[in-house]
Amino acid sequence: MNSLIWTLLSCATTPDVSDRPADVNTAVHRFEEGKLRRMKTVAYRPVDPTSSAGKWLVNALPRAQWDAALASATGELISSLRTPDRLMSPRAMADATARSGFPGAARFGKTVTNGAFPSNLVDPIITAAQGVPVDVGISKRDFANGQVLWVIGWAPHLMTMDPLPRTVPLDSGVTVRVDRIKKGDARLFVAPPDGPVSELSMTSGVARWVDGFDVPGEYRFEVVAEEKGQGRVALLFSVFADMQPPRMPAAPEPPRASPDPREAEAFLFQELNTLRQAHGLRPVQPFPLFDRLTREHSALMGHTGIVAHSLPGYGTVEKRAAAFAHPRAEHHQNVAGAPSAKDALAMVRLSPAHLKNLLCERCTHASVGASLEPVLDRIPRLFVTWELLEFPQGMPREIDDYNR
Repeated sequence: MNSLIWTLLSCATTPDVSDRPADVNTAVHRFEEGKLRRMKTVAYRPVDPTSSAGKWLVNALPRAQWDAALASATGELISSLRTPDRLMSPRAMADATARSGFPGAARFGKTVTNGAFPSNLVDPIITAAQGVPVDVGISKRDFANGQVLWVIGWAPHLMTMDPLPRTVPLDSGVTVRVDRIKKGDARLFVAPPDGPVSELSMTSGVARWVDGFDVPGEYRFEVVAEEKGQGRVALLFSVFADMQPPRMPAAPEPPRASPDPREAEAFLFQELNTLRQAHGLRPVQPFPLFDRLTREHSALMGHTGIVAHSLPGYGTVEKRAAAFAHPRAEHHQNVAGAPSAKDALAMVRLSPAHLKNLLCERCTHASVGASLEPVLDRIPRLFVTWELLEFPQGMPREIDDYNR
């Protein structure tokens, strides 16, 4: 199985600068044009928080470690939010971590309080972290009416990584070396600005040379740790060839109405085939037999707030499909939770491993299921499950029909 998450004028902008050094990047040196140059890097920056908000956050979350690069990313995001109701888009979150050099699979949340710490964001982070250590960062913005906008960043800390240069020359290479916290296999995915996603095996403690920086642009790196047969994103970052990270994009306005899950499914299926055809691949056909399973998986993600391939008490779509259909299919699954279908698609396209699933060359069919989180106090988020399918033993049929 190939598997892989607010109209006010502000009187002051005060991201948590006390925990953001002038340069949050560890030093890496390269020879360029016969000279030794100090490069900005992609690297973890664990430090002790000095602000009251940083200390509160580290104490509020189990096994939390303050990271200066992640804190810098929250500052980048909060500076792009003109008003508290603006959204943090997937592109903005990717750009924020690219600019700060944070290598982890960062997620971000925001909320508004009357000055109190954002305790309402703590339980969702604890639930999503599923007991693993987390890197954290926080920034705030004070408004003239007394309200405070908070942005929290967090990422599961599943492995460490040697620092990498954030920008490299054309036709050069980088060395990727990781150390897993727990024993197990890992895979490295690299998505160039154009062309197919490459996949390499990773061994803890062993350096892997990566080249192919032959066109200018952003190269997305993702390391997926294998845990009990499931993949979990451990690292997700960008390296830029012959260019610097872009400026932060403008924050979009929030949706005014709930997304329609059925319209989202149709939109995402059409965009899936548009993407595949743009990469020279044949379009996939709908596979209605598994639609109930993908919708069920999405509904449970919305109910629990956990975006994962295997859900507690439920398992995976692949195993549930094998229980009632024969012969077994090969599944390439993506999952996401976002304010809209467009944002959900952007999230998976920014992930090399998920992009590789969407561009599965041998897949002929797909099932896309969407659902909404069950909330009444706000516009619900959309949760989506994609199953890209290949049938090496023939097209599955319900077992009862197969045995007739």
